[in-house]
Amino acid sequence: MDSLKILEQEAGAEIKVYLISGRLDESTFPFFREKVLEVKHANNTVLNLSDLKYVSSSGIRAIFELKNRLTQEGKKLLLTEAGEKVIQIFNLLGLWKPFAHFEKEEDAIAACLKN
Repeated sequence: MDSLKILEQEAGAEIKVYLISGRLDESTFPFFREKVLEVKHANNTVLNLSDLKYVSSSGIRAIFELKNRLTQEGKKLLLTEAGEKVIQIFNLLGLWKPFAHFEKEEDAIAACLKN
């Protein structure tokens, strides 16, 4: 069984980066909720999706829930380094455009530092 791994790191005073690896689906959603959704967030949260192998509609819903929560708190969510398969699933559901997304993690962090 593929699992979900989440590595958390600080990238500045108000920037937290999560490296998401493996599969984000219904079976791994509780772990994502515990490690990412239900924590106190910095002003800027970056999800690095470079090692995300698969995301289901449940996983996308979890990311969208995070985006909505942060927006309500006046904070930002940025996605970075998503693979082609992951982008295709977002696009299939018509949900890629609402997200700020960057090709490289450094670009996402630079965007956070500008604001």
